Parts: sequence; C-alpha cells; structure tokens
Amino acid sequence: MKTKHLFLALCMVVASANAQFIFLDSDGNTVESGTTVTYGQGQVGDPDGFYSYFVENNTSEAIFMKAELVSAENADGSSFEICFGLCYTGISVGQKFPNNGSVFIDAESVTLPGNHLANTLDNNSPMEFAFRFYQTDQAGTTELGNDFFITYRFDPTLGVSNNAFIDFDITATLVSDYIETRSPENYTLTIYNKRGRSVKKKRITTQTNRMPVGDLPAGMYFIRVVNDQNTSKTIKIIKK
Repeated sequence: MKTKHLFLALCMVVASANAQFIFLDSDGNTVESGTTVTYGQGQVGDPDGFYSYFVENNTSEAIFMKAELVSAENADGSSFEICFGLCYTGISVGQKFPNNGSVFIDAESVTLPGNHLANTLDNNSPMEFAFRFYQTDQAGTTELGNDFFITYRFDPTLGVSNNAFIDFDITATLVSDYIETRSPENYTLTIYNKRGRSVKKKRITTQTNRMPVGDLPAGMYFIRVVNDQNTSKTIKIIKK
C-alpha cells in the first residue's frame, strides 16, 4: 500500500513565509515541506512507482525553479527517475534538475502534467531519496531561497497497492471540434492548457461522451480524468 508521513529530519527546514510556490500532489492537494511518500513491494517504475506532482506559482510574476537530489540511503540514484521540466534517469546525489537553466512557471500558473519521482528498482532493502526544490534566477545559477523538501521512500515490507487502474480511452489525440471518450466508470474530465490552467471541466456518467472543444484555440492540451476511487490518468492531445 501507499502511505505518507513526515520525515522528521527535514521538517527542521521549512519554506519561507513568503514562498512564491506551492507543491501539489496529483490530486491538487497542498504538500508540506518535509513530507515523505512511501511505496511498497511491486510499486516500481511506470505507473505503480510514480509520485506525480505539480508546482503552482501563486504570485503575479513568473518564477524559475530547480530541484536537487540531496541524499540517497541504501542507493546511489542509478535506479531513480525524476521529471521536472525534463526527465532524468540514473541520477546522482548533488545533481540538479534541469541540468542547465531552470524550470519556468508563469505568473499564477501550474506546471504541466508529467512531472514525477519514481524508483525503478524492486529491491529487497528499503531505499530513500531526498529532494530539494527551490527558486533560482532564470539561468538557474543563483538561488533565491524558499526551499521545499520531499523524500521518496521504497519499503519492500509493504504490500502491493490495491488501487485499480482507470478504464478510460480517448478515440483520437488529434482533435478539432470534439473529444470523444469511452469508459464504463463515472469520472471527472478536466482539460488543461499548456500553461497548466484548467479550461474545461465536466462530470461524465455515460460510457461514451463527446465534449465540445471547438471554442478552444489550436495547440497542445492535457486531459486528466479522475474516477470515483481517485485513480487518475492524463493524456496529451493536440487541438487543430
């Protein structure tokens, strides 16, 4: 199963009262600095081992950010993957992400879906990976404070999650007037633009559905669906 608890050693380092960003889990809930997320036996790689997250800029000006692998216990980072703007595998302690530059988050915007932390090794021993997220200048060379800490823990003594995968399908990812979806489950469908802002949202209780998108500008969008068990799925589409 999947559990959450506070990592006491890192709780001593808290975000500034004037923090310009908020760390969110995949359901949009605020995550406290110092939190540990724990995954159990069989929860490795894509998708079982993914801890997906968003970062929200809650100010009226753009900000720039990086992440860093601060420490690794019983591991060296070679089996770990982090996506923050770009994706990196086989990482090492002290490495910063992105390797060059920074992650741009526009004013009052949220990062796009796809960012995650993930262990890819089903090991017999517990492993911990501690990460720091922080603000920088645009070049990513000058730190501006507002540190946020999160630890990803793999504990092989925990059982496999019993969360079901969402049974959802979209008929096409290149669309013009409608998005056609199919699922035997009830779910909420949200469309995000490339800046991470919700542009459409609908509760769907039918097995097939056509959602009008003709009024949206052409470009890239992300569809996120969440069923009644809080299982989610995200799909990228292109609006012609």
